Amino acid sequence: MSAVVTRTQRRSILAVVAVAVLVIAVALNLSDQDSLTDSGRTGSDRELPAEEFALFDGGAATFAQFEGKPLVVNFWASWCPACVNELPEFQEAHERIGDDVTFIGVANRDPREASEALADEVGLTYTLADDPAGDLFRSLDLIAMPSTLFISPDGEVEEVFAGQLTASALQERIDRLREQS
Repeated sequence: MSAVVTRTQRRSILAVVAVAVLVIAVALNLSDQDSLTDSGRTGSDRELPAEEFALFDGGAATFAQFEGKPLVVNFWASWCPACVNELPEFQEAHERIGDDVTFIGVANRDPREASEALADEVGLTYTLADDPAGDLFRSLDLIAMPSTLFISPDGEVEEVFAGQLTASALQERIDRLREQS
């Protein structure tokens, strides 16, 4: 007795296999979300650029100016749904922690008007920077939006997180930075 598989059965089997592969890929990504870094690089493999970057208030800054206390740098954009979702978490953390940790939000490849409108809507009160061409983003070898850098008080990149952070994941990382101060 030989088994004959019809074209419809083959398509059904392929569809089931494709769905199973997709479900496994999503599950693996979600299970590893807390440790996700882009390009497989750890934070300590990166150096902060020395170049100035533009601030929303019209000034300019360098990362060196923020040494001395923990620094959280979040790259976001108004066109990025995950960025928009996590911005309130960063603002709440900033309000809760105060001046013990410096927060910088960097609008990446986003029209200035759109960035400012979103910042106003969310009520962001921490330092905001503008990276209109994505030069700063690229100089850090970042690949995903949003991306967040956790930088020690001595200016060492401790971790780069690619993707949306939950409030608890953000707080855990900030707590680790604060332990180093």
